[in-house]
Amino acid sequence: MSIVISVVIPVWRDTEPLLTLLAHLPARPDVEVIVAATDDEYQEIAAALEARPGVRVVAGRRGRGAQMNAGAAAASGAWLLFLHADSQLPPGALDEIALLSSDPHTVGGAFQFALDAPGWRPRVMEWGTAQRTRWFHLPYGDQGIFVRRTIFERLGGYSASPLMEDVGLIRRLRRVGRLHRSTLKVVTSARRWHRDGWFRRMGHNWMLMILYGLGVGPRRLARRYEGRSRSVVAVLARAPSSGGKSRLFQSLGIEPDPALTTALLSDTLSAIERAPRVDRALIYTPAGSRPEIESATRRDWTYIAQCRGDLGDRMAAAFQDLHGLGYDEIVLVGSDLPTLPPALISRALRGLRRRTPTVVLGPSADGGYFLIALRRPVDELFREVAWSTPAVLDQTRARAAALGLSVHLIDEWYDVDDVESLERASRESDGSQVAAWWRTRGAPLG
Repeated sequence: MSIVISVVIPVWRDTEPLLTLLAHLPARPDVEVIVAATDDEYQEIAAALEARPGVRVVAGRRGRGAQMNAGAAAASGAWLLFLHADSQLPPGALDEIALLSSDPHTVGGAFQFALDAPGWRPRVMEWGTAQRTRWFHLPYGDQGIFVRRTIFERLGGYSASPLMEDVGLIRRLRRVGRLHRSTLKVVTSARRWHRDGWFRRMGHNWMLMILYGLGVGPRRLARRYEGRSRSVVAVLARAPSSGGKSRLFQSLGIEPDPALTTALLSDTLSAIERAPRVDRALIYTPAGSRPEIESATRRDWTYIAQCRGDLGDRMAAAFQDLHGLGYDEIVLVGSDLPTLPPALISRALRGLRRRTPTVVLGPSADGGYFLIALRRPVDELFREVAWSTPAVLDQTRARAAALGLSVHLIDEWYDVDDVESLERASRESDGSQVAAWWRTRGAPLG
């Protein structure tokens, strides 16, 4: 029997709700289940579902729209049903979608919304959602949106916007055909309403929709929804236990020491945390090292796994991921800057606010750069660059010029990649972890 329905479930930190959902999904030969995980959670989700037959796990760039597109790309069903991990599908829902195949005018649809909590407050939320769906023909993603796969592909799938990707898809679907409004109810966990407050969350959602209708962009709305700044400083880091810094250890003449790489990372993160009015992100590798990476931070950070590829590929992907979260000013640095002055980050952000499209670079003495900042991703900027050579800065400036980007240079600074720079960092950061390592292990080497 051919696959009629592909159920696509995007997940991020939703392992337990996902397992509950899968336990209640009926196993049918005409239905396939595709779990769309993020790159950093792929291994964890795949391991958790290893014994679950008929469920495939795919990895996508973080972001609900991007993950659902990744799941749809792997699907083979005539219909795509996008289901949130904390929802439960009602009996008969799959049969109802399958029956719509005989109606060529119906291109998609959604179910009714319900919450798994007693009392009058959840019923008010359900009533409000029903009115929105009825009068504005605008179901949200937590109602189980379904669409013909051919139509979904023709429309280009979900947008890459960090918010309102479901609204955007529904609006495009309405232009090409009829939407089916089911009377069956998808039951969603009320955990977010309990956490945020019933009417506060409802009012917040309505306000976002009003602002979206007035033309406020999804990226700005996403920052409001998540409580984010428009600016982020991201650290490209390797988990200390996984090695790295070979040039530094060769200069020291010792075997790699995770205590030193931990000290460098910790002091760099502390320097970033002193930068005012910015969000912080850790772009880490390898993918399974998130617990180790999280243990190195002390304040709120966003954690994103690095993609595969060379340094340029990983930096380009970092800008894409952070831009996808709604950030308009993105500063990227390495993990070996224990003495980085916060003032240099502020100067980089001011450089981004120039009228012309700009790339901000922080030069380093070795011919490379310790900082790069952009307002939007520019993948081509990171191509045809001889990484880890003295030509990096010059080649990047040439690439920027070819792409029509002006280059704004801030003050030169140093990263720690040899014994001299390590000794300097230990002198300039008395009381830091790097200084403590140098006193106990490094000073005799000098």
